[in-house]
Amino acid sequence: MKYLFLILISLLMGCGTFKPHAPEKHTAFFNNIWSKNLDSEFVSGNLPIGLGAPRIFNDIVYMGSLDGVMSAYDVESGRLMWSENDSTPLNGPVEFFQDHVVYGGQSGRLFVRHYLTGKLKYAIDLAAPVESAPVFHNGHLFIYLRGHQLVHLDAETGKIIWVYKRAVPVTTTLQRTTKPLIIGNKVIVGFADGFLGALSMDEGLLLWETKLVDSSKFVDVDLNPVVAGGMIISGSPSGELKAINPESGAVARTFGVSVMAHPLVRGEQLILGSNDGEIVIMNLNGDTLKKVKVSKQSISAITWWKQTLIVASFDGKVRAVDPLTLNVIDQFNLGYDYSAIFSDLVTTDDYLALYSSRNRLYLFQ
Repeated sequence: MKYLFLILISLLMGCGTFKPHAPEKHTAFFNNIWSKNLDSEFVSGNLPIGLGAPRIFNDIVYMGSLDGVMSAYDVESGRLMWSENDSTPLNGPVEFFQDHVVYGGQSGRLFVRHYLTGKLKYAIDLAAPVESAPVFHNGHLFIYLRGHQLVHLDAETGKIIWVYKRAVPVTTTLQRTTKPLIIGNKVIVGFADGFLGALSMDEGLLLWETKLVDSSKFVDVDLNPVVAGGMIISGSPSGELKAINPESGAVARTFGVSVMAHPLVRGEQLILGSNDGEIVIMNLNGDTLKKVKVSKQSISAITWWKQTLIVASFDGKVRAVDPLTLNVIDQFNLGYDYSAIFSDLVTTDDYLALYSSRNRLYLFQ
Protein backbone atom coordinates (compact mmCIF):
# COMPACT_ATOMS: atom_id res chain seq x y z
CA MET A 1 0.00 0.00 0.00
CA LYS A 2 2.97 2.28 0.59
CA TYR A 3 3.83 1.90 -3.12
CA LEU A 4 0.29 2.81 -4.16
CA PHE A 5 0.34 5.82 -1.85
CA LEU A 6 3.57 7.09 -3.43
CA ILE A 7 2.02 6.80 -6.89
CA LEU A 8 -1.00 8.84 -5.80
CA ILE A 9 1.18 11.50 -4.20
CA SER A 10 3.27 11.77 -7.38
CA LEU A 11 0.08 12.46 -9.33
CA LEU A 12 -1.45 14.90 -6.89
CA MET A 13 1.64 16.94 -6.00
CA GLY A 14 3.91 19.23 -7.97
CA CYS A 15 4.34 19.60 -11.72
CA GLY A 16 8.06 18.96 -12.13
CA THR A 17 7.83 15.22 -12.71
CA PHE A 18 5.43 15.38 -15.66
CA LYS A 19 7.11 14.78 -19.04
CA PRO A 20 4.83 15.60 -21.96
CA HIS A 21 5.16 13.77 -25.24
CA ALA A 22 2.94 13.43 -28.27
CA PRO A 23 -0.06 11.09 -27.79
CA GLU A 24 -0.38 8.30 -30.32
CA LYS A 25 -3.14 9.10 -32.81
CA HIS A 26 -3.67 5.76 -34.47
CA THR A 27 -2.42 2.24 -33.77
CA ALA A 28 -3.50 -1.27 -34.65
CA PHE A 29 -6.33 -1.37 -32.10
CA PHE A 30 -6.81 2.13 -30.69
CA ASN A 31 -8.29 4.52 -33.26
CA ASN A 32 -8.32 7.93 -31.57
CA ILE A 33 -10.85 9.86 -33.69
CA TRP A 34 -10.79 13.05 -31.62
CA SER A 35 -9.61 14.50 -28.32
CA LYS A 36 -10.10 17.63 -26.22
CA ASN A 37 -7.75 19.49 -23.89
CA LEU A 38 -9.93 20.55 -20.94
CA ASP A 39 -7.08 21.59 -18.65
CA SER A 40 -7.64 24.61 -16.42
CA GLU A 41 -5.51 27.71 -16.81
CA PHE A 42 -2.39 26.91 -14.81
CA VAL A 43 -0.24 29.55 -13.10
CA SER A 44 1.78 27.90 -10.32
CA GLY A 45 1.52 25.29 -7.57
CA ASN A 46 0.04 21.84 -7.97
CA LEU A 47 -1.21 20.64 -11.32
CA PRO A 48 -5.01 20.42 -11.56
CA ILE A 49 -5.76 16.69 -11.47
CA GLY A 50 -8.83 15.36 -13.31
CA LEU A 51 -10.77 12.71 -11.40
CA GLY A 52 -13.93 12.69 -13.52
CA ALA A 53 -15.21 10.49 -16.31
CA PRO A 54 -17.12 11.07 -19.54
CA ARG A 55 -20.49 9.54 -20.37
CA ILE A 56 -22.06 8.68 -23.73
CA PHE A 57 -25.81 8.95 -24.31
CA ASN A 58 -27.75 9.09 -27.62
CA ASP A 59 -24.53 9.70 -29.60
CA ILE A 60 -23.50 12.58 -27.33
CA VAL A 61 -20.40 12.63 -25.10
CA TYR A 62 -20.78 14.57 -21.83
CA MET A 63 -17.79 15.82 -19.85
CA GLY A 64 -17.43 18.31 -17.02
CA SER A 65 -14.23 20.30 -16.41
CA LEU A 66 -12.42 21.73 -13.40
CA ASP A 67 -13.29 25.17 -14.81
CA GLY A 68 -16.92 24.37 -14.02
CA VAL A 69 -18.12 23.87 -17.59
CA MET A 70 -20.33 20.94 -18.60
CA SER A 71 -19.97 20.24 -22.32
CA ALA A 72 -21.82 18.00 -24.76
CA TYR A 73 -19.98 16.81 -27.89
CA ASP A 74 -21.12 14.97 -30.99
CA VAL A 75 -19.68 11.46 -30.61
CA GLU A 76 -18.53 11.12 -34.22
CA SER A 77 -16.98 14.52 -34.88
CA GLY A 78 -16.27 15.97 -31.43
CA ARG A 79 -18.26 19.08 -32.40
CA LEU A 80 -19.46 21.05 -29.38
CA MET A 81 -23.26 20.85 -29.19
CA TRP A 82 -23.74 22.85 -26.01
CA SER A 83 -21.89 23.94 -22.89
CA GLU A 84 -22.94 25.52 -19.60
CA ASN A 85 -20.77 27.19 -16.98
CA ASP A 86 -21.88 25.98 -13.54
CA SER A 87 -19.22 27.98 -11.64
CA THR A 88 -17.95 25.01 -9.62
CA PRO A 89 -15.32 22.39 -10.50
CA LEU A 90 -17.02 19.33 -11.97
CA ASN A 91 -15.23 16.12 -10.96
CA GLY A 92 -18.07 13.59 -11.08
CA PRO A 93 -19.62 11.79 -14.07
CA VAL A 94 -23.18 12.41 -15.20
CA GLU A 95 -26.11 10.01 -14.97
CA PHE A 96 -29.23 9.95 -17.12
CA PHE A 97 -32.93 9.74 -16.38
CA GLN A 98 -35.64 10.20 -18.99
CA ASP A 99 -34.33 13.02 -21.23
CA HIS A 100 -32.08 14.68 -18.66
CA VAL A 101 -28.48 14.52 -17.47
CA VAL A 102 -27.68 14.74 -13.76
CA TYR A 103 -24.32 15.72 -12.26
CA GLY A 104 -22.81 17.63 -9.37
CA GLY A 105 -19.84 19.84 -8.48
CA GLN A 106 -17.33 20.56 -5.75
CA SER A 107 -19.62 23.19 -4.24
CA GLY A 108 -22.19 20.48 -3.49
CA ARG A 109 -24.66 21.76 -6.05
CA LEU A 110 -26.54 19.19 -8.14
CA PHE A 111 -27.63 20.08 -11.68
CA VAL A 112 -30.33 18.50 -13.86
CA ARG A 113 -30.30 19.58 -17.52
CA HIS A 114 -32.00 18.50 -20.74
CA TYR A 115 -29.59 16.16 -22.51
CA LEU A 116 -30.04 17.76 -25.95
CA THR A 117 -30.18 21.48 -25.15
CA GLY A 118 -28.51 21.87 -21.75
CA LYS A 119 -31.56 23.75 -20.44
CA LEU A 120 -31.65 23.64 -16.63
CA LYS A 121 -34.59 21.73 -15.14
CA TYR A 122 -33.53 22.34 -11.53
CA ALA A 123 -30.48 22.67 -9.28
CA ILE A 124 -30.20 21.91 -5.58
CA ASP A 125 -27.50 22.40 -2.93
CA LEU A 126 -26.47 19.18 -1.14
CA ALA A 127 -23.85 20.77 1.16
CA ALA A 128 -20.92 18.50 0.23
CA PRO A 129 -18.94 17.85 -2.98
CA VAL A 130 -20.51 15.53 -5.54
CA GLU A 131 -17.78 13.32 -7.03
CA SER A 132 -19.42 9.93 -7.59
CA ALA A 133 -22.02 9.17 -10.24
CA PRO A 134 -25.67 9.51 -9.20
CA VAL A 135 -27.71 6.31 -9.35
CA PHE A 136 -31.18 6.47 -10.90
CA HIS A 137 -33.75 3.87 -9.77
CA ASN A 138 -37.52 3.86 -10.31
CA GLY A 139 -37.86 7.65 -10.33
CA HIS A 140 -35.36 8.18 -7.51
CA LEU A 141 -31.76 9.40 -7.33
CA PHE A 142 -29.15 8.19 -4.85
CA ILE A 143 -25.89 10.11 -4.50
CA TYR A 144 -22.96 9.47 -2.15
CA LEU A 145 -21.24 12.75 -1.25
CA ARG A 146 -17.68 13.59 -0.29
CA GLY A 147 -18.95 14.57 3.17
CA HIS A 148 -19.78 10.89 3.90
CA GLN A 149 -23.48 11.40 3.23
CA LEU A 150 -25.85 9.33 1.13
CA VAL A 151 -28.73 11.42 -0.25
CA HIS A 152 -32.01 10.04 -1.61
CA LEU A 153 -33.97 12.43 -3.85
CA ASP A 154 -37.06 12.42 -6.01
CA ALA A 155 -35.56 12.55 -9.50
CA GLU A 156 -38.38 14.56 -11.05
CA THR A 157 -38.49 17.39 -8.49
CA GLY A 158 -35.18 17.26 -6.62
CA LYS A 159 -36.99 16.94 -3.29
CA ILE A 160 -34.77 15.33 -0.65
CA ILE A 161 -36.44 12.23 0.81
CA TRP A 162 -33.74 11.31 3.34
CA VAL A 163 -30.06 11.82 4.11
CA TYR A 164 -27.81 9.30 5.85
CA LYS A 165 -24.81 10.99 7.50
CA ARG A 166 -21.82 8.82 8.40
CA ALA A 167 -19.54 9.82 11.26
CA VAL A 168 -16.07 9.04 9.88
CA PRO A 169 -13.20 9.45 12.39
CA VAL A 170 -10.54 8.55 9.82
CA THR A 171 -8.86 11.65 8.42
CA THR A 172 -6.40 10.04 6.00
CA THR A 173 -8.25 8.57 3.03
CA LEU A 174 -7.68 7.97 -0.67
CA GLN A 175 -10.27 10.68 -1.34
CA ARG A 176 -12.55 8.74 -3.66
CA THR A 177 -16.24 7.97 -3.28
CA THR A 178 -18.18 4.85 -4.15
CA LYS A 179 -21.17 4.55 -6.44
CA PRO A 180 -24.18 3.10 -4.54
CA LEU A 181 -25.62 -0.26 -5.58
CA ILE A 182 -29.35 -1.05 -5.43
CA ILE A 183 -30.32 -4.61 -4.45
CA GLY A 184 -34.03 -5.15 -3.86
CA ASN A 185 -35.02 -2.63 -1.18
CA LYS A 186 -31.43 -2.02 -0.03
CA VAL A 187 -28.89 0.62 -0.99
CA ILE A 188 -25.35 -0.73 -0.66
CA VAL A 189 -22.56 1.80 -0.17
CA GLY A 190 -18.91 1.78 0.90
CA PHE A 191 -17.72 4.23 3.56
CA ALA A 192 -14.39 5.96 4.18
CA ASP A 193 -13.99 4.28 7.58
CA GLY A 194 -13.46 0.79 6.13
CA PHE A 195 -17.08 -0.39 6.36
CA LEU A 196 -19.58 -1.52 3.74
CA GLY A 197 -23.20 -0.81 4.72
CA ALA A 198 -26.76 -1.50 3.62
CA LEU A 199 -29.48 1.13 4.05
CA SER A 200 -33.22 0.69 3.67
CA MET A 201 -34.36 2.37 0.48
CA ASP A 202 -37.54 3.86 1.94
CA GLU A 203 -36.21 5.33 5.17
CA GLY A 204 -32.41 5.38 4.99
CA LEU A 205 -32.02 3.23 8.09
CA LEU A 206 -28.78 1.29 8.51
CA LEU A 207 -29.67 -2.40 8.15
CA TRP A 208 -26.17 -3.81 8.52
CA GLU A 209 -22.54 -2.78 8.32
CA THR A 210 -19.44 -4.90 7.82
CA LYS A 211 -15.82 -3.91 8.32
CA LEU A 212 -13.79 -4.90 5.27
CA VAL A 213 -10.33 -3.53 6.07
CA ASP A 214 -8.32 -3.18 9.29
CA SER A 215 -5.56 -0.78 8.22
CA SER A 216 -5.03 2.42 10.16
CA LYS A 217 -5.27 4.71 7.11
CA PHE A 218 -6.40 4.72 3.46
CA VAL A 219 -9.23 2.38 4.41
CA ASP A 220 -11.88 3.81 2.07
CA VAL A 221 -14.25 1.18 0.71
CA ASP A 222 -14.41 3.02 -2.59
CA LEU A 223 -14.58 0.15 -5.07
CA ASN A 224 -17.98 0.27 -6.73
CA PRO A 225 -19.85 -2.76 -5.32
CA VAL A 226 -21.05 -5.27 -7.92
CA VAL A 227 -23.17 -8.43 -7.73
CA ALA A 228 -21.79 -11.82 -8.77
CA GLY A 229 -23.14 -15.24 -7.83
CA GLY A 230 -25.69 -13.66 -5.51
CA MET A 231 -22.94 -11.94 -3.49
CA ILE A 232 -21.76 -8.35 -3.27
CA ILE A 233 -18.16 -7.95 -4.41
CA SER A 234 -16.37 -4.94 -2.92
CA GLY A 235 -13.39 -3.85 -0.88
CA SER A 236 -10.70 -1.26 -0.31
CA PRO A 237 -7.38 -0.78 -2.14
CA SER A 238 -5.80 -1.19 1.32
CA GLY A 239 -7.27 -4.65 1.84
CA GLU A 240 -8.31 -7.74 -0.05
CA LEU A 241 -11.39 -7.98 -2.22
CA LYS A 242 -14.31 -9.71 -0.49
CA ALA A 243 -17.69 -11.33 -1.23
CA ILE A 244 -20.46 -10.21 1.15
CA ASN A 245 -23.88 -11.73 1.78
CA PRO A 246 -26.41 -9.01 0.79
CA GLU A 247 -28.95 -10.14 3.40
CA SER A 248 -26.73 -10.29 6.49
CA GLY A 249 -23.59 -8.40 5.54
CA ALA A 250 -21.45 -11.40 6.53
CA VAL A 251 -18.19 -11.86 4.62
CA ALA A 252 -18.59 -15.10 2.67
CA ARG A 253 -15.23 -15.15 0.90
CA THR A 254 -11.91 -13.32 0.59
CA PHE A 255 -10.28 -13.27 -2.83
CA GLY A 256 -6.67 -12.71 -1.78
CA VAL A 257 -5.97 -9.79 -4.11
CA SER A 258 -5.89 -6.02 -3.56
CA VAL A 259 -7.23 -3.79 -6.30
CA MET A 260 -7.79 -0.11 -6.97
CA ALA A 261 -9.68 -0.71 -10.23
CA HIS A 262 -13.38 -1.46 -9.87
CA PRO A 263 -13.94 -5.23 -10.28
CA LEU A 264 -15.27 -6.46 -13.62
CA VAL A 265 -17.76 -9.34 -13.74
CA ARG A 266 -17.96 -11.52 -16.85
CA GLY A 267 -20.31 -14.47 -16.44
CA GLU A 268 -19.01 -16.62 -13.58
CA GLN A 269 -15.62 -14.92 -13.45
CA LEU A 270 -14.05 -11.83 -11.92
CA ILE A 271 -11.54 -9.88 -13.98
CA LEU A 272 -9.37 -7.79 -11.69
CA GLY A 273 -6.58 -5.26 -12.12
CA SER A 274 -4.24 -5.53 -9.15
CA ASN A 275 -2.17 -2.97 -7.28
CA ASP A 276 0.87 -4.93 -8.51
CA GLY A 277 0.05 -4.29 -12.18
CA GLU A 278 -1.42 -7.73 -12.81
CA ILE A 279 -4.57 -8.82 -14.59
CA VAL A 280 -6.09 -11.56 -12.47
CA ILE A 281 -8.96 -13.79 -13.62
CA MET A 282 -10.69 -15.64 -10.75
CA ASN A 283 -13.77 -17.77 -10.39
CA LEU A 284 -16.39 -16.88 -7.80
CA ASN A 285 -14.90 -19.41 -5.37
CA GLY A 286 -11.75 -17.32 -5.22
CA ASP A 287 -9.57 -19.64 -7.35
CA THR A 288 -7.09 -17.89 -9.62
CA LEU A 289 -7.56 -19.10 -13.19
CA LYS A 290 -4.98 -16.88 -14.86
CA LYS A 291 -2.67 -14.08 -13.83
CA VAL A 292 -0.35 -11.98 -16.00
CA LYS A 293 1.65 -8.86 -15.14
CA VAL A 294 1.11 -6.16 -17.77
CA SER A 295 2.42 -3.06 -15.96
CA LYS A 296 5.12 -2.18 -13.45
CA GLN A 297 2.61 0.12 -11.73
CA SER A 298 -0.88 -0.28 -10.32
CA ILE A 299 -3.87 -0.79 -12.59
CA SER A 300 -6.40 2.00 -12.07
CA ALA A 301 -9.28 0.93 -14.36
CA ILE A 302 -10.37 -2.05 -16.41
CA THR A 303 -13.30 -2.67 -18.77
CA TRP A 304 -14.50 -4.81 -21.68
CA TRP A 305 -14.77 -3.44 -25.23
CA LYS A 306 -14.92 -5.13 -28.63
CA GLN A 307 -14.23 -8.56 -27.12
CA THR A 308 -11.04 -7.16 -25.61
CA LEU A 309 -9.93 -6.09 -22.14
CA ILE A 310 -9.06 -2.39 -21.86
CA VAL A 311 -6.66 -1.73 -18.99
CA ALA A 312 -5.40 1.64 -17.68
CA SER A 313 -2.45 1.92 -15.31
CA PHE A 314 -0.38 4.53 -13.48
CA ASP A 315 2.42 4.41 -16.05
CA GLY A 316 0.41 6.65 -18.39
CA LYS A 317 -0.73 3.89 -20.73
CA VAL A 318 -4.01 2.27 -21.74
CA ARG A 319 -3.59 -1.28 -23.02
CA ALA A 320 -5.71 -3.59 -25.16
CA VAL A 321 -5.35 -7.12 -23.79
CA ASP A 322 -6.38 -10.42 -25.35
CA PRO A 323 -8.89 -11.91 -22.84
CA LEU A 324 -7.79 -15.50 -23.55
CA THR A 325 -4.01 -15.19 -23.39
CA LEU A 326 -3.83 -11.89 -21.44
CA ASN A 327 -1.18 -10.77 -23.93
CA VAL A 328 -1.01 -7.03 -24.64
CA ILE A 329 -2.00 -6.51 -28.27
CA ASP A 330 -1.71 -2.72 -28.37
CA GLN A 331 -1.30 0.33 -26.14
CA PHE A 332 -2.15 4.02 -26.21
CA ASN A 333 0.02 6.60 -24.48
CA LEU A 334 -1.94 9.23 -22.56
CA GLY A 335 0.68 11.87 -23.31
CA TYR A 336 2.34 12.34 -19.92
CA ASP A 337 4.41 10.10 -17.70
CA TYR A 338 2.34 9.02 -14.69
CA SER A 339 -0.95 10.10 -16.20
CA ALA A 340 -3.80 7.95 -14.95
CA ILE A 341 -7.47 7.21 -15.33
CA PHE A 342 -9.00 7.73 -11.88
CA SER A 343 -12.58 7.02 -12.83
CA ASP A 344 -14.34 4.89 -15.46
CA LEU A 345 -13.36 3.68 -18.91
CA VAL A 346 -16.63 4.36 -20.72
CA THR A 347 -17.83 2.20 -23.62
CA THR A 348 -20.67 1.66 -26.07
CA ASP A 349 -20.71 -0.95 -28.83
CA ASP A 350 -18.82 1.42 -31.14
CA TYR A 351 -16.95 3.86 -28.91
CA LEU A 352 -14.51 4.07 -26.01
CA ALA A 353 -14.20 7.33 -24.06
CA LEU A 354 -11.71 8.12 -21.32
CA TYR A 355 -10.51 11.13 -19.35
CA SER A 356 -6.96 11.36 -18.06
CA SER A 357 -5.68 12.92 -14.86
CA ARG A 358 -4.17 15.65 -17.06
CA ASN A 359 -7.70 16.65 -18.14
CA ARG A 360 -7.57 15.24 -21.66
CA LEU A 361 -10.72 13.72 -23.12
CA TYR A 362 -10.16 10.96 -25.70
CA LEU A 363 -12.70 9.28 -27.98
CA PHE A 364 -11.86 6.00 -29.74
CA GLN A 365 -13.71 4.04 -32.40
